[in-house]
Amino acid sequence: MDELEFMRGRVYGADYEYAGPRHGRVYAELVAGPLDGLLLDVTGWSAHDRAEGVALRTEIG
Repeated sequence: MDELEFMRGRVYGADYEYAGPRHGRVYAELVAGPLDGLLLDVTGWSAHDRAEGVALRTEIG
């Protein structure tokens, strides 16, 4: 299993020990870029905000 496969299904910004999705939360999958495959917690975001998208910066690009 390579590093990218290991990261799939993990939540962006979550603590390492508790990085999986939690029941009752809403997630969007990040695509294209170094965070590809991670989940972003969008619980409480409006439909407009979810449709608008978001750019996340990382130290790797």
